[in-house]
Amino acid sequence: MRFTKKATLNASEEKVWNVFAHDFDNAHVWMASVPNSYAKANGEEFDGAQSAGRVCELNGPKGIKASEQFLAYDEAAKTCTIQIDFVDTPFMFPVVRNTVDVSVVDAGNGQCEMTWGFRSQIKPLAYLMWPLLRLGFGVFIGQIVEELKFYVENDSPHPRKLKANKKAELSASA
Repeated sequence: MRFTKKATLNASEEKVWNVFAHDFDNAHVWMASVPNSYAKANGEEFDGAQSAGRVCELNGPKGIKASEQFLAYDEAAKTCTIQIDFVDTPFMFPVVRNTVDVSVVDAGNGQCEMTWGFRSQIKPLAYLMWPLLRLGFGVFIGQIVEELKFYVENDSPHPRKLKANKKAELSASA
């Protein structure tokens, strides 16, 4: 399964690259689907990269995690390839891994264009659900791009992230 998402962000390519790549380990700051993320030396260290990889806890420390590592990283070109392996998944979880090619290019006038080339390796039984998975992945990647865009343009998390934080706080206090 492959698709591409593009977005124009009202922020410089430097600012977007700093948040996305240089602060890679801290996706939990702006990404609503990630309550916690942290650095993990689970990949090759590339020149210019501030991280070799990260782990994103998707539903708590004992739940599903996305273990992410750079497969390629070019600081000058502001491009990278990230492999996302899923761990601690239930048997019926349909995805084996995702690979994302990301680029950030100056678009002039204080804007940049970000491109996400997404590939997914799914389990054989998941092909029965392929149209639903394709739709779901498209929505999910669109939300991530929207949340990053909001964060770099407003210097604060997207309302969806704020809502997720509030929900987590309420769950923790219950």
